[in-house]
Amino acid sequence: MNKSSLLLHTILINSPQKDSRIMRIRLFLIIFLSSLVCSSIIYGQNVLSGHVTDKETGQTLPGATLYLPDLKTGTSTDKDGFYVLHNLPGSSLAIQVSYMGYKAEVVTVDLIKVHSRDFQLSPSAIEAKEVVVTGNALSSDNDRSSFSITPINKEKLLTLPSTNLINSISTIPGVSEITTGGEISKPVIRGLGYNSIVTLNEGVRQEGNQWGDEHGIEIDQFSADRIEVLKGPASLFYGSDAMGGVINILEQTPANPGSVNGEWISQFSTNDRLFSNSAMVEGNQNGWIWRVRGTYKTAASYLTPTEWVYNSGFDEKNFSLMAGVVKKWGYSHLHFSSFNSKIGMIDGTRDSATNQFIDYKGNIVTEESARSRSVEVPYQLVSHNKISSITNLLFKDNQVRFSVGYQGNNRKEFGESPDAPGLYFHLDSWTYDLRYTHLLGKSVELVGGLSGMTQFNRNHGTEYLIPDYDLQDWGAFVYTKKTWERFTFNLGLRYDYRHVKVYSLYLDSLGYPAPSGDTLFRAFSTNFSALTGSTGMTFRLNKAINFKFNIGRGFRAPNISELSANGLHEGTFRYEIGNPDLVPETSLQIDGEISWDNKYLSMAFNGFYNIIDNFIYYRNIDGEKKEVNGVWYPVYRYTQGNSLLKGFEFELDIHPVEPLHFDNSLDYVWGENLATGIPLPYIPALHLTDQVKWTFKIGKTSAIKNPYLQLELETHFNQNRIDVFETVTPGYVLLNFNAGTNLKVQKQIWTFYISGTNLLDTKYYDHLSRLKEVGIYNMGRRITFGLVIPFGIYRNERD
Repeated sequence: MNKSSLLLHTILINSPQKDSRIMRIRLFLIIFLSSLVCSSIIYGQNVLSGHVTDKETGQTLPGATLYLPDLKTGTSTDKDGFYVLHNLPGSSLAIQVSYMGYKAEVVTVDLIKVHSRDFQLSPSAIEAKEVVVTGNALSSDNDRSSFSITPINKEKLLTLPSTNLINSISTIPGVSEITTGGEISKPVIRGLGYNSIVTLNEGVRQEGNQWGDEHGIEIDQFSADRIEVLKGPASLFYGSDAMGGVINILEQTPANPGSVNGEWISQFSTNDRLFSNSAMVEGNQNGWIWRVRGTYKTAASYLTPTEWVYNSGFDEKNFSLMAGVVKKWGYSHLHFSSFNSKIGMIDGTRDSATNQFIDYKGNIVTEESARSRSVEVPYQLVSHNKISSITNLLFKDNQVRFSVGYQGNNRKEFGESPDAPGLYFHLDSWTYDLRYTHLLGKSVELVGGLSGMTQFNRNHGTEYLIPDYDLQDWGAFVYTKKTWERFTFNLGLRYDYRHVKVYSLYLDSLGYPAPSGDTLFRAFSTNFSALTGSTGMTFRLNKAINFKFNIGRGFRAPNISELSANGLHEGTFRYEIGNPDLVPETSLQIDGEISWDNKYLSMAFNGFYNIIDNFIYYRNIDGEKKEVNGVWYPVYRYTQGNSLLKGFEFELDIHPVEPLHFDNSLDYVWGENLATGIPLPYIPALHLTDQVKWTFKIGKTSAIKNPYLQLELETHFNQNRIDVFETVTPGYVLLNFNAGTNLKVQKQIWTFYISGTNLLDTKYYDHLSRLKEVGIYNMGRRITFGLVIPFGIYRNERD
């Protein structure tokens, strides 16, 4: 019996039955170790080697990157442009080859027959496109996916000044954010947000009460290596809640074999005095890989052009650990992460005479207190712990990928006193996903999959907004894709089923839970099901012009707040009442794209038309109000009606000469509730971005590499198509800049950058800022300094 089998046997025999949580953790170890045992039955070992050169000159390209996304591994070329990849499976896999200043190549290589392959890259001033994996069963070139997908690499994520992960991607055409201060951001894709978007992190969907207005995404922003944003219905692969799209956060490529290295990321921002520091160390010894990361962020209150925003600071501590193995049979990774934050909640209460902020005790806040780093009541404490395993087994023309994850989310909101939380949700979520892929020849891809989720929510606070509930969810899909030389066609179907059980809650005369009394939540059970599907095609007319077309049906079951909320929603100034008779939303979206690329110009236009049946929304009917603690609040009840969303994204990148980059984008969303004839809420305004970037030429012997300067104009037009509880938002223009360079320090390449937003200190309200309604402007001028320092010991394994 080998060591893995012996450890697996020990776990099974000695597992106590009394502690279910220990059993759950050990289940992860069983699954993880079982995947390692599978390696003993899968045979074959291959090596791929060769050179990467300039297609025009034949010059070798040292430092070029080769990445195999289905194996989660890669390498880079040495000083002679030579590479070697060991322990490869006997199957066909996509390989992405990229190098700065060159067009990336995505090639599928039959590793059974091919053991030596040279790659020739063409110089291009246009930034290289990434391999995409979201929305596809296997990795493929973006041009071969009928879905609209935008990839963002780590360099862009780091150099764009941001306070959190969602904030860092909100400048992408078609993507925006609903914000509550500096730390809380919720993604919006083409006008849909909240439970209409699925966020994946390291292969597992993120669950953390995302129905709430002021509930952010509990993910360390520095842990992301790449992000792929899928715009439009993705229910085929991800089930309910992916009706609006998917944000897929991908971990970084493991360290090169035989190396131990790491990085230190440090950022400081003026205005809110945000300090961010993140350290990572990783290693790879003969395919056994590991990674450890710790991050700490702290920010004081931020400054608008007119005032310090009291209690807008936050404090965040994160830790993550990955251990795994990459071998000829595939890979298996075990992840653990812990996210912990303390975030001030801005209520905007002011003194009527002086217009200054008031604290929770009723005292006028001084300027010194307003700009402080301390977080006062009201605030929220959020902890999110996750353990997950993802395994991909490769053999000949087949792949089996399965993942399982457990997440424990604790959300405490202190609204009246720091001694005890008012709202306190404890959410346990189990998710699983299994996919089997079979290749017929080189052109047909067949996929079948199962996925599901088990969820339990319990209240432990003194205030209540949603009841205790249990949720069971599962779905199954089939998918096929046919590829020709210039044309691809795909088709898929999926069935989903969800069961929700809600528990009753009675309150006595003092407002405490009791066996009987006033009914706050009544018990009920409800089921939801849906049949969804997607079909699409791509067509490459020539090397420059590419077409995409997709029709997708999406599905979203009502969330717990929409079904059964009964309470005051802090920060929204509304009393919300759910509706247990709601039925699922379904959508039909038509999506088309045309793109044109050559050496010095890239252009893309993507239009969409999305019809949503039974769209869920809330309304205040006949001025209904309810008294809570002596204050009257409007009552909003959930109902349904059909809705329509349509719009486009247009991108134009002009690079007339190698050093000059002129990038432009324009995106627009139009939304209307067809049942009421009123525009949909939280629809971003027409948005135009213009960037000019100049990269300076420096001698080859200089320690300074690729210095650049970038100026940006960000134009947001008026938004006067609003829901009844919104207000019109005037247009505004922001001036931003970004400058940076790489620095060669011994054998390492450091990265230094300076970024500035709102340089003219413009007073403005973002239409999707929830603080607009209490008269608080968005952040004023802000300068961010950043430094990335790689370090490590490397051993070259060239054979």
